[in-house]
Order: sequence, then structure tokens, then C-alpha cells
Amino acid sequence: MRNEELGPVYQFILEELKIPLDSEIEREYSIRIGERELHIDLVIKSKNTLTLIEIASRINEDIIYRIYALSHLINKKMAGGKTLQLVCAGKSMKYSTNELADRLGVTMILIPPKLYNYLSPTVAITEENSRLKRLTGTQSRITSEKAWRVICSLMSDKSPSILAISKKTGVSYGWVNTIIHELKNSGIITTDYILRIKDLDKLLNVVSWERALDGLLVETINTNFHTGTQCVTEVAMNLNRLGIDYAFTAHSSAISYGSSIMREDTVYIYLPNPSDRAFIRTYSEKEAGGCRLKVYVPDRNIMKSSKVFNSIRVVDICQNILDLAGLGMDGRIAAKDLVGNIGR
Repeated sequence: MRNEELGPVYQFILEELKIPLDSEIEREYSIRIGERELHIDLVIKSKNTLTLIEIASRINEDIIYRIYALSHLINKKMAGGKTLQLVCAGKSMKYSTNELADRLGVTMILIPPKLYNYLSPTVAITEENSRLKRLTGTQSRITSEKAWRVICSLMSDKSPSILAISKKTGVSYGWVNTIIHELKNSGIITTDYILRIKDLDKLLNVVSWERALDGLLVETINTNFHTGTQCVTEVAMNLNRLGIDYAFTAHSSAISYGSSIMREDTVYIYLPNPSDRAFIRTYSEKEAGGCRLKVYVPDRNIMKSSKVFNSIRVVDICQNILDLAGLGMDGRIAAKDLVGNIGR
């Protein structure tokens, strides 16, 4: 695609990055992982650099984590020996993203107001499609309920076989076989000698894109609790007394399974019944400077396999790994802690 064929927003981005005129430009660039295709808004191939660009209305942690995760799915052959440059462009950015972008090597570009009319329709469509893709469960996604049961079995069993996995998970032999071959073709597992996960980082990267936990977020409440531990303890006590279904997840439950990390500034909780959110809102304080309480709606039955530790209900360890991976790099260390502890 020639530069003059691009819209004003893309032209602006190219000028900001000082892209050479002879560069190859491709919109909606696809990365194929097994049978799935992941898309990047704009990719520019110059002599020595492959530039990956994501465009959003507001640049936040999710956008930065996404472009960073996608960059790790591009192998040396796909990159053609070029140096990767990561870019996020938007109308505004969260203050807290500066440090994260610097740490992950992501360049941020602010699009000027005069170009907003060109940007808004594109961003609205992109964000809506992304949200639908994340929330629509399909059999081919590795984060679907059945596929994740298979992956969890691979994590926990020392010498798994397709037949053993099928019996343990209740997933048909043929479907387990399909999932195993897809994971192998994606370079995530190896079938040499025994079935095992070969590239955990790649697995967690795909999970963070397919099922970002914020896609299930319905409400964030500012509270007066000084720590996440205080928040979890009191909220659990009251929910138990009221007989309300709930389960803490992500960092708020990972410590129960041996994680070395506990987020004291944020608490993560599933509330399956929408009407129960009214109780959670009683903790809301608009001017509060305490920990945040993030409320999620589950996309599967998380209550059936949930566990109780010290009168606090949490998701099971497999769901916990899935949710931590859905936080992107923010949950990466804790997710790896749990993978190391699963099956012990």
C-alpha cells in the first residue's frame, strides 16, 4: 500500500515515526497461530525495522500489553531478521501508562484533535469487534471452557496421554486430539516422548489476547479499605452471611495457591448474579483513596469448581491461571507461580 492511499490518521502516524517513503505498509496485518488469526491495525516494513502499530481512542495498559504480547508471537522468520518497533496511537493516554510503555519499549503517539473525525469511526469499529471476539466463546479458542480443561490437565499431569486427558476432563477423545495438534502446530506444546508445555510465555500471550479479563469487567468501585487483604476479608464475610454467590480471582485468590504476589491496591471478584452488585456498591466511596474493587461477570460456571480457604471463596487454580493470564504482563509472574504449583 502506498502512503498516499492511507487516511489522514495513518499519514500523521507515518510522519511522526519518520517512516521512509519506500516502506511496505499493510493495514489489518494478520498473525496466524494454529487455526486462528490475530490482527494488528498497521504494520510497516522498512529496510531494517518491522513496526507494529495499534490504534485506540485511549491508550491504556491493555492496549500496551496487547501490542507487546502480539510482538512475542512473531517469530524470527516472520520478522525477516528485522528489529521490532512497537507503537500505540490514540487521542489520549492514561497517566500511569508512561512508565509501563517505557519499560516494555512501546512508543506512544497522541493524535491531534483536528484528526478526531477521521479516527473515531475506525476506533469504534475496532474496539467493538475486539470486545465481541473476546466475549464470544468458540470451540477453536484455547480459552474456551473445554480447551482450557485440556490445557490445565497438561499443566498438572506429569505423563499425560490423550486418552488419560479425555477421561480426566470429560472432553471427547477426538476433541482432545484436535486441541493437542493445534497447540503443537502453534509451538506451545511438544509431543516428543511425552505431552508437555514447551513455551509457557507464548501460551500466556495467546490467552491474554483471546480472553482479556477486562472484557468481563462490569464495575470498578473505589473503597476506603487500606489494603486488599482487608477488603477481601470483610467483603467475603458479608457475602457469606447474605448467601450471595461470589468467588475472588486473579491476585486476590492466587496467594491461596502459593503465589508470591498479593496486590494490595486492587481486589478482583466474580459476581454471577447482576442483582448482587447493589450490595457491593455499599462500599463505594467516590473520593476514597483506598483499594479498588473490580467486579467481573463470569463467562463460564466458576462456582461449581470454586474452593474455600479460611471462609473465603476463590476460583479453582485452573481458572485462576486463566484469569491472571488475562491481565497481561500484570498477572504474568503470579500465573507462572501457579503453573509451577498446580498438581502438587
